[in-house]
Amino acid sequence: MSEYWEKQGLYWQPLGGNNIDQISGHSYQYTDVVLDKSSQKKQISTIIVDIGKFDNYQALEVIGASAAVPDVRFLMLDSPYKAQALFLTHSHPDHLNGIPHYLKAGYVLPPLYGGKYTKMILDDLYIQYNISKEVQPKFNIISDGDIFHIGSLEIEALSSSHTCFDSYGFVIKSKNATVYHSGDMKMDLSTYFRKPTNVKRLKELSAKIDYCVTDFYGVYEDGYAVKEVDTFKQLVKLIQNSKKNKIFLPVYPTHPEMYIIAFLAALKLKKNVIFFGNPDFYGYLAKIIEYGISFSELAKDRIKVIYTHNREEIKSLKNNYVVIGTYNHVSLNFDATSKDSFGIITAKTFFNPLKGQFNAHNIKFVSVDDYPVLQGFGHGFLKDIEDLHNVIPNAVYIPTHCPVFVTDYFRELAEFLKIKLIEQTPHNNEIYQLCKKKTLLTQKNFSLWLAVTYQNGRAFFTEVEQKPTSGEGFLKRTLSKKRCLAQFRAYLYKRKKELS
Repeated sequence: MSEYWEKQGLYWQPLGGNNIDQISGHSYQYTDVVLDKSSQKKQISTIIVDIGKFDNYQALEVIGASAAVPDVRFLMLDSPYKAQALFLTHSHPDHLNGIPHYLKAGYVLPPLYGGKYTKMILDDLYIQYNISKEVQPKFNIISDGDIFHIGSLEIEALSSSHTCFDSYGFVIKSKNATVYHSGDMKMDLSTYFRKPTNVKRLKELSAKIDYCVTDFYGVYEDGYAVKEVDTFKQLVKLIQNSKKNKIFLPVYPTHPEMYIIAFLAALKLKKNVIFFGNPDFYGYLAKIIEYGISFSELAKDRIKVIYTHNREEIKSLKNNYVVIGTYNHVSLNFDATSKDSFGIITAKTFFNPLKGQFNAHNIKFVSVDDYPVLQGFGHGFLKDIEDLHNVIPNAVYIPTHCPVFVTDYFRELAEFLKIKLIEQTPHNNEIYQLCKKKTLLTQKNFSLWLAVTYQNGRAFFTEVEQKPTSGEGFLKRTLSKKRCLAQFRAYLYKRKKELS
């Protein structure tokens, strides 16, 4: 592999994130090769961005597998290309949860760089997988605007608007090229208790950025991603219009912003709050509180906040409350009836059993099917991508966090919008040389996932070549090739008509 990196340059390799038809298992490698002209000696600097898990590991058909991860093994072995740092964009499993499996397989990871909340979630994973402190890599907590030097690379952390605390993108600078690696992001500035995408700094750096390795997950939706302030306003309106005393408002467990938005809506309407759910929900809630969000302090004397399933304590709220949590039933704790209860479901399929419970009790409810704004969104839609392009207009855009067919089908629309895409659609494991004036595909490799099995507490990897899996996976219920192509053609027609 090293023969393709003999020449000076900044090399980029998607190891998970430019999948055939899935959106998970994200990991990216950057290697900078700098030649000293006088001595002709090479300085080689390598970093990894994220090591996530591949969600649809069952489709790999490895007996006994409990997970799958991208193949970054060669970046952890002693060689000139060994990774010197691992930068983490945020705390979601598809970007973070590969780490414990590599540690359980006996690999030594480089120092980690990520946000405070990301470290908190990772610490929980260490406990879950019984990973001793002796093998845990050093974790460096980062903040918006921090700058780090890894060999010949300079990395600047910039906040990104996503669905969890401490989500970051990274501006990766070398003498060869400068890349903005966005992480999961949208352009929404209306975040609560979190920093939004640092558009101001991106504008300052715009002229120097040659490439945008960008989250294209939501690009197949027109307009802007849902603003969090609009989700808040819609919740307030629905609660008011229901004229019910008991509001059931389940939230998706890994998205702290919905816990907070739901709480603030209840607070505005002076409705008491019950945090109610399973141990997984309370685990995430504890992390939000540990992070520094005190719901009791926010409530002050205006409303009561309780965190238990105690029936007597619930009765003390005198049937005036919002139940925020992760649950798929209408508990007897609440004596819910059609006369006094109303449901607001904020995740598309996660709470399907709860819909049945509402119907069984004749309780009226609304869902994201009725009001898409309820779900919120952590990824930019088409207009967000256009806005980012307005901020960084001269860069070459490299779509990630989307199936490769999204990039293929987006090309005609991108050309019309004057968004310059990378000439060849990248696939996992391909190696590209990123230059200031051109992009070169230097090596094509088989794309592999590593299925993870455990024996006596140790992880073992089985190589499986990447193959289409959406018939069983996430995209079956979200985005098909046919629908994607049809939508891009419709958007192109709409944009052309607007100009005529």
